[in-house]
Amino acid sequence: MNAHTLSPDAAKLKAIKVAIDALGPCDWTRAHDEKGALIEACGDYGERYVLARFGDHASVDEVAFVCAAPDTVRFLLRLLTRAFSEIHELRGEPVRRNKPAGEPATDKNFAAECWMKCQDARFKVYLEERHGLERPLTDDRVAQRVRSLLGVTSRKQLNDGGEPADAWKALRADFAAWLKAGR
Repeated sequence: MNAHTLSPDAAKLKAIKVAIDALGPCDWTRAHDEKGALIEACGDYGERYVLARFGDHASVDEVAFVCAAPDTVRFLLRLLTRAFSEIHELRGEPVRRNKPAGEPATDKNFAAECWMKCQDARFKVYLEERHGLERPLTDDRVAQRVRSLLGVTSRKQLNDGGEPADAWKALRADFAAWLKAGR
C-alpha cells in the first residue's frame, strides 16, 4: 500500500470525521408529543424541527443514545487522536499536530455540508419553489441544480473559497430564511 492510499479502516475513520464536522454543533433534544418519542434539532436561526421519530417500542435508553450520538462520536474521536499521538510518541515517531479529531473544523467543509443539504427533502422543496427545480426531486437533479446555481462543476470547488463558497453561504442562508418563514 503506498503512502497516499488509506486502509479501509482509515478511510472509514476519515469519512466519520468529515461527516461529524459537516454536522457542526448539534443542538438535539429528546422530546415527546402525541405521536410518541422524537428528537428535535435546532436550525441555523433557532427554529426547531423534528429530526427523528421513534416507534412505540423504542426505549428511553435507545432514544437517549441516538440523541447523544454526535457528542459520543466527537468524544471517541478525541480519545483516538490522543491514543494515536501517544502511540507515535512511544514509537519515537513525530507526533502529528493536526486539529483534534471530532472538533469542529476551522475551515468548514462546504462540499460535505452541501452534499448533506442536497439529501434533505426540505432543501429539495426549497429548490423547487425558489429556484425552479423540476420534478421528480431526485438527488441527481438537486446536485445538478445546486452546481448550476453556484457556478461550479463539482461541489468540491466550494472548499476552494472565493465566489463559489460565498454563493453557497448565501444559498444556505436563503434556505434557512425560507425554513424560518414556516416551510
